[in-house]
Amino acid sequence: MRNLKTGQNDIIRLIALGVLVVLEGFAMVSTVLNVVFLPLGIVYPNVASVSILILPIIIGLVAHRLEVAIVLTVLPFLVLAVVYTTIYAPVWNVDLFQLGVQAGRVAGAGFLLGGLGAFGNLLRRIFLSKSPSQASES
Repeated sequence: MRNLKTGQNDIIRLIALGVLVVLEGFAMVSTVLNVVFLPLGIVYPNVASVSILILPIIIGLVAHRLEVAIVLTVLPFLVLAVVYTTIYAPVWNVDLFQLGVQAGRVAGAGFLLGGLGAFGNLLRRIFLSKSPSQASES
């Protein structure tokens, strides 16, 4: 079993990760349902759209593992898809043929978000990892 001791930095990082995932979820809900959460005027749609592209990269930067980065960036989108389908798509309108069409429509966005999270994690590994000389000193 892994070391269960967590330091103060890990707790702050995990809280920041949770806040970022919630913010990404709010940005997606705002964009998909055309809901304004912050009164920023005519700039709000641009801020919401950019945040959908920037927040997954930041989540990837904060996450230590690649798998966690991908899952946490795609998770708000999957929850939104399930909630939206549950509320707005009655069961009698969904059959096996339409499931494939619906999955094809959302697959691109899911892969984009996962790729942005992976990109953020790769940026973290490149720029925030210890160099070989620093690793040998500690």
